[in-house]
Order: sequence, then C-alpha cells, then structure tokens
Amino acid sequence: MKLSKIKINNRGQQTMGLPFGMIFAVFLIVIFIVVTFVGIKSFLSFGRTSGIGLFYEELQDSVDNAWRGQSSSIHFDIDLPSQISKVCFANLSAKITNSGEDYEFIKDFYVYEANVFLIPPGAGEGMEWKMISHLDISKITEVKNPYCVDVGKGLTIKKDFYDKLVWVE
Repeated sequence: MKLSKIKINNRGQQTMGLPFGMIFAVFLIVIFIVVTFVGIKSFLSFGRTSGIGLFYEELQDSVDNAWRGQSSSIHFDIDLPSQISKVCFANLSAKITNSGEDYEFIKDFYVYEANVFLIPPGAGEGMEWKMISHLDISKITEVKNPYCVDVGKGLTIKKDFYDKLVWVE
C-alpha cells in the first residue's frame, strides 16, 4: 500500500487570518488617531497657558515702565485666550463695593497675596491670579472693588508726576 501525502485544507485559516489582520490594522489606526488628538490637545493647552503667562509678564513690564518714569499714560492691549472675558483688579482684604458676579468668581482667592484676577477662573489654566507689583490697588479700587475690565477694551496704565505707584483705568 502506497502512502499518499495527505493534503490539509488551509482555506479556513486564510479566511479567518485576513479579517484578524484587518481588524488589528484598524485598531492600530484608531490608537494612532487617539494619540494624535491627545497630543494636539496638550499643545493647545500649552499655548493657552503660555499666553496667560505672557500677559502677566507684559502687564508687569508696562507697569514697571510707567512706575520708573515721572509721569505716564500707556494704553495696554489685553491679549488673552478667548475663554477669558475679564481682567479684575481687587483688594480682597478691603471692603468689597462691587459684590456682583465678578466678585463671586474671585472671592475664594482672598487667601492669596494677589491683586489681578482672570474671569472666569477655570479658563486661567492654573494661573487665575497674580500679584503685580507697583500697582496702587487702593486707588484702582476706591470706587469699585473689584474693578473689572473687559478683555476687548484694554487698559490704560497711568502715573502722575507726584504719584509713587501706578494705577489702571
């Protein structure tokens, strides 16, 4: 008796192997797309954070320049991310005379030594408040405490000849 070679039919493996390979490829593509979107989101968040940091740095530089001069009136454009609607100057240890919605956003920051606040605080990327030196916060907030300015309007940084500190309008 002659032994013949037994032929094994591999069609079942080939049929199941193709879909598994395609499913695995689609799975990898989905993973790459998700990782890409997470990376883009983190870069955008970094851009917003750096924009807020640059705003504080430019504000401090403008206040310092006005403070060093004898008298000054400088227009300061506010360049912040679109989620931030207002910049508030407040003396939270003094009497609050403007206890509206703006104060409700910043009232919990009284424990920090700060005089500039961003509204709404959640859009501040962890930098909702800052202490800007050489500001006459009592003069800024003598009528309204906190004194808030819409981001689109900008600020006017002022110092008169006999003033020791700078104020904003």
